[in-house]
Amino acid sequence: MQTNNLTNTLQDMSFFRLREGHIIKPFDCEDEDLNEFLFQEAIPYRKEMLATTFIIENKERTLAYYSLLNDSLQLKEEMFTSKSQYNKFRRDLLPYPKRHLSNIPSVKIGRLAIDKTFKGKGLGRVIIDTIINHCIDLNEDQACRVITVDAYAQAVNFYHKIGFEFLTKLDEKDETRLMFLDLTSFI
Repeated sequence: MQTNNLTNTLQDMSFFRLREGHIIKPFDCEDEDLNEFLFQEAIPYRKEMLATTFIIENKERTLAYYSLLNDSLQLKEEMFTSKSQYNKFRRDLLPYPKRHLSNIPSVKIGRLAIDKTFKGKGLGRVIIDTIINHCIDLNEDQACRVITVDAYAQAVNFYHKIGFEFLTKLDEKDETRLMFLDLTSFI
């Protein structure tokens, strides 16, 4: 989709934090679990302080949503194929003398879904850019070094194109892959 069309469409959208009492407009991302989360679990997750969901809608539909939660990227040697791979990762991510840290403060994308009528139009990238800016702003009050996501196979390429990296090769055959985006390249 051309940038001009997305820019015009963005002007007709509302971005906001989902709150109790909000009536969610029609939404179908063609994934029953993600649809169900939005309609049945997002508000209870917020009440229990487990995740905060943000909605993007226009006058007729919910176009997308995403949920964020605090996380910690845990670095364990057994997550890597070798000790040298583990040490290289730590050297690349953390400057000396911070390499003793085994938990890196993070924000996790718990859910991200786009309505089937709006897929492939650039909204996913807009959402990720919004999350990046949110996390950078968050660093004024509390540390957040990386954004993490447990990406399903169908979403791996999307995250990879944006710059997310795999933490380990050991989860290659799993249903989801742990990916992260280092925020230092954005500041």
